[in-house]
Amino acid sequence: MTTSLDVPSPPEPVLGADWTLRPAADSGHGLGAYTVAPRGGGTPVELRLHRVAHHPLRACYPYGAHDISVGLVLPDHAEAGQDLAGRLLGDLVPALFAADPLCRRVVAAPAEDDTATQDTFAAGGFRRITEADLPSGSVVLFAAEPSWLADLATALDDMPH
Repeated sequence: MTTSLDVPSPPEPVLGADWTLRPAADSGHGLGAYTVAPRGGGTPVELRLHRVAHHPLRACYPYGAHDISVGLVLPDHAEAGQDLAGRLLGDLVPALFAADPLCRRVVAAPAEDDTATQDTFAAGGFRRITEADLPSGSVVLFAAEPSWLADLATALDDMPH
């Protein structure tokens, strides 16, 4: 069983030259909160990173101690905001896996009725997994995995006998 003492804080991602990442005041144990904007200017996106062990998603799947939950607050649900967030997610996921090589899954859980945010996570490389009920309401679970995990054979016919 994983205890809160065994769970490291989420890493600060290194996003590269295209983005400006600023820590938010409400970062704390188990939470990394940031404001992210394109380097050349533009509307910022609020980014929240939790270790799944410190998030209600821990009840939804057999998480690892290094799994990370991503939350986004989009500037609005206009197409430009979704495109920006989709590009951000495309850069963020590899940066999180690089910052924590023990992370086996980055997950997101937008509200079940928030199709715009669901579309954003899908555009950012996340796969839709299932629906789940959390204390805050029904959500759709999305996940991104590093290639070393995602490419593992899971069909019984592909397993060595």
